[in-house]
Amino acid sequence: MKLPSQVTLALCLLSIKLWAQTPVAGIVNDEGGNPIPYATVEVLNTSRAAVADENGRFEMELPEGNYKLSAQAIGFAKKIQDLQVPARNVYETISIQIVLKERSTTLDEVVVTAQKTEQNIIDAPLAVTLISSKKVEDTRTWDLSTLNGLVPNYQYQELGIAFQQVQSIRGIQVFSENPAVATYVDGVNQLDILANGFQLNDIERIEVLRGPQGTIFGRNAMGGVINIITKEPTNQASSFFEASIGNLGLQRYGIGVKAPLVEDKLFFGVNGLFQRREGFQRVDTTRIEGAGGPVPGADIQGERVGDQDSYYGNLYLKWLPSVTFDATLNLKVQTDISDASSYFVAVDGEERARANPNTIFLSRIGNHERNVLNSALSLNYYTQNFTLSSITTYQKVGLSYEDIESGGIFHSIDGTRIGGMADPQEVYSQEFRISSNDTRSRLNYTGGAYAFLQDAFEPTTNLANEVGPGSYGIFRNKGTNSGIAFFGQASYQLTRKLEITGGLRYDYEDREATFNGSGFDFTTGEILFDLRLDNGVLTENRADTTVSGDYSALSPKLSITYQVNARSNIYLGYMRGFRAGGINAQRLPGGLDQTFDPEFSDNYELGFKTNLWGNRAYLAATAFYIQWDDLQFFNLVAPPFTFTRENVGDATSWGIELEGSVLPFKNIQVDVSFGFNETEYDDFSLTRVDAETLEQVISPIGGNRLSNAPRTTLYLAAQYDLPISDKIRFRVRGEFRNIGSYFTDIQNDLEQESYSLASGRVGFEFPQASLYFWGQNLNDERYIAFGAPDTSFNRSTRMSTPRTYGLTLTTRF
Repeated sequence: MKLPSQVTLALCLLSIKLWAQTPVAGIVNDEGGNPIPYATVEVLNTSRAAVADENGRFEMELPEGNYKLSAQAIGFAKKIQDLQVPARNVYETISIQIVLKERSTTLDEVVVTAQKTEQNIIDAPLAVTLISSKKVEDTRTWDLSTLNGLVPNYQYQELGIAFQQVQSIRGIQVFSENPAVATYVDGVNQLDILANGFQLNDIERIEVLRGPQGTIFGRNAMGGVINIITKEPTNQASSFFEASIGNLGLQRYGIGVKAPLVEDKLFFGVNGLFQRREGFQRVDTTRIEGAGGPVPGADIQGERVGDQDSYYGNLYLKWLPSVTFDATLNLKVQTDISDASSYFVAVDGEERARANPNTIFLSRIGNHERNVLNSALSLNYYTQNFTLSSITTYQKVGLSYEDIESGGIFHSIDGTRIGGMADPQEVYSQEFRISSNDTRSRLNYTGGAYAFLQDAFEPTTNLANEVGPGSYGIFRNKGTNSGIAFFGQASYQLTRKLEITGGLRYDYEDREATFNGSGFDFTTGEILFDLRLDNGVLTENRADTTVSGDYSALSPKLSITYQVNARSNIYLGYMRGFRAGGINAQRLPGGLDQTFDPEFSDNYELGFKTNLWGNRAYLAATAFYIQWDDLQFFNLVAPPFTFTRENVGDATSWGIELEGSVLPFKNIQVDVSFGFNETEYDDFSLTRVDAETLEQVISPIGGNRLSNAPRTTLYLAAQYDLPISDKIRFRVRGEFRNIGSYFTDIQNDLEQESYSLASGRVGFEFPQASLYFWGQNLNDERYIAFGAPDTSFNRSTRMSTPRTYGLTLTTRF
């Protein structure tokens, strides 16, 4: 059918109006009017970006609309500047001048993606800590443990290795395969803690969202979100090499290259890292058993435990075929290998651990290997009024281990091969999202759908338990989990100064677990395994059991923001988060529920953010109250030895948080963060068993403080830059952390008293290189790095790493 000529003409005119581009010509200068070469200028929430030439000039084309430009250059603070591209019949070039100030005289204007759109941190109605690429380097943030104190009311612990970690925000935490704090790495959700522990290399920024974030981020964002973003390639070719050496056998080498393959169209980036670190603990085999005598394994007396080599690689491909579409492929791989593993290794008893912080009591030294693949494909289609996005991710995690001593001797198993690579965990996810980008409208929105499929093989329930020479009890547990979610969030500007934001998310999950187990013969005292491996022969005494369950959750959000002035906002908000329910992968007596429900946290928050003194100071203050409902915890359900995870009770958490940065004088910056957190378990009890009488014991929990929730956190840092010449700067930085007292266990019986850490860095900055000597925990404080979460079972304790120091050389081209 042929369209009438009038209709054809109308469609052509509409197309021209929608896609017509206005040339924009700009220049980036310093305050003295001097051009800044090679500055980067990005248009927020679009794929548009430009790199200034040697004269500070740049060009781009934009359709009609209101935009925010983000400009930055080496040695200058990032600036956000508005740009209006008006409608016009004859397109003329729009000129714009961007004036950047030196970093020594002003702070960066910070951009975050906490609500999955790029915005100034002042405008985001939630508590978020931004750790920029510069701050990552200044604080030597190589892993998430550095966030202790740096982020108010944040606590990090790990059981020997980074993929067995506990992250706590505002007291909300758990030691489980399903974390209470969600960690994202370039858009990939680390659904299981086994996927955590990526080496931090070539980082653009780390955003820590404090408080529940269920509406936008979904499952397991009950305490908050750690959002890690690495640097993308641009039109400007660049490369770096970094080498670090230090005590405890530290060797760390990183290298990276980013370049345009086709200017303005196709960009490539690759970086890699190798890190070797020796453990600080030595084996002592002289424990006394029974009437006396050393444990087996005297040949390992004095051997070192905790060594690990890590290999990391990251590949970026970004394609911009047109101004309305972009595609980004990101691949990350990491392998962690140890022949002196500290995986799940701890000392039984905190007093013994404190008295021997560099000693571990073992009869064997284990090994482990973990392999992680993270991949993400991001597609964006831009129109004048909205952006359509697709994020497809795939993650694969494999783990093998052997001779791990933790209340027994455990190994991974592949078929009948002891110590073999167990079945991998695999996660597929897909998110479709639509976001408004018309800054002229009073209404802005984000909405979409999310789905995932997970094949889960949790390592502590897929293993071989050594019971004698050549004999093992085999445990296996395969989980098949899937879920779908629909979410939406909208902000409406009621007046020039008043904005209201509301959102809602619905999550539905289906879980299935196929597992075996064991029993106990009270006559012989023998453990009866459903599956045994004896001298290479598998014997199945009982078939596996399959259990399924489904769960749903609603996560609403509501906030109202008042703009005090152009650089200050105050907000009042409510947010909800949840942690997924699950299946107890063990056989239970008839009538007992194999499943447990999700747990929820409701957060009420009042916040204030401002830039002061001509952007030489930044201040953020937050007060919060959290109601945590339906906590999941292990409880005795069938005496004497049947414990399962149940929804046991509720808890509350409230407190305040302060963050600030100030440049009191040129070349001097001071950073501070402070958190106060008062927590309490509500009135509930846990059921346990007396080890001697095998009788039930009721353990009241109500009134106890939440575990791993320091009452206070404090961070103070000062940095001074001294220009030695036009091209050389001397820099010195000092840091002080204080972590208030807390209990690691729900019974409030294993306490870590308040402790302080001093760290520093001193060195030189050159035009294309830097050289620094650094030290962490310079006062050599030894504190509990991990303590048992439930001391009715054991008092496992692992002490912190001693003083570390080293030298880092970085070159940039």
